[in-house]
Amino acid sequence: MKIKVRRIHYAWVILAVSFIGVLAAQGVRYSFGAFMDPWEQDFASSRGTVSAVSFLSFIVFALSQPIVGKLIDRFGIKLIFLVSMIILGAATILSFFATTIWQLFFLYGIISSLGFGGASGVTATVAVTKWFHKRQGLALGIVEAGFGAGQMLLVPSSLLLISQFGWRITVLLLGGFLIVIVCPILAFFLKSEPSKIGIKAWGQEAEGDKPETKDIPIKKSNGTRSFV
Repeated sequence: MKIKVRRIHYAWVILAVSFIGVLAAQGVRYSFGAFMDPWEQDFASSRGTVSAVSFLSFIVFALSQPIVGKLIDRFGIKLIFLVSMIILGAATILSFFATTIWQLFFLYGIISSLGFGGASGVTATVAVTKWFHKRQGLALGIVEAGFGAGQMLLVPSSLLLISQFGWRITVLLLGGFLIVIVCPILAFFLKSEPSKIGIKAWGQEAEGDKPETKDIPIKKSNGTRSFV
């Protein structure tokens, strides 16, 4: 008796990788609040000044989205997602060496925010639309859940790490997590589009599977059920 093993379409691998990427990048982004108190104390800055770092980050993030979309069209999903994650991880690690709040304006407010912009829902959404011909709503919903999952996992983790080891060790660990774990996952498993590995998007009909159509003269079509 032969047992048929059903292979998982690679689109679901892409979905899982996109979910992990969004979870990691946006989880780090949402962890900003965990660093506000230690940054105020360490850099002798006011709450308003530290909040301005976040404000700048939102502006850079918003402005980057159309540019990211254009870059994806030119260079593909994989390159943009991977490079953005490397930029984000590197900037997070370099924050360890910050000695003034103005350095954080540059590292977090600008550089990290460019990484947030590339490793965002825009990139993941393009991946879903390229790899899923059907069930795009389900796939997009799972990707969007990555935002909440990142906030749920990384924000409490950051608070715990800061309380135990301080904010500098925490940024090293977060940056290391992005570079050592997330980046290799994106590099090995993420593919820009199905044609790169010689397959079709999930749910897409092969040309031979499409129902056969026949040309019906207009006079005859008047009496057919489908034209009534």
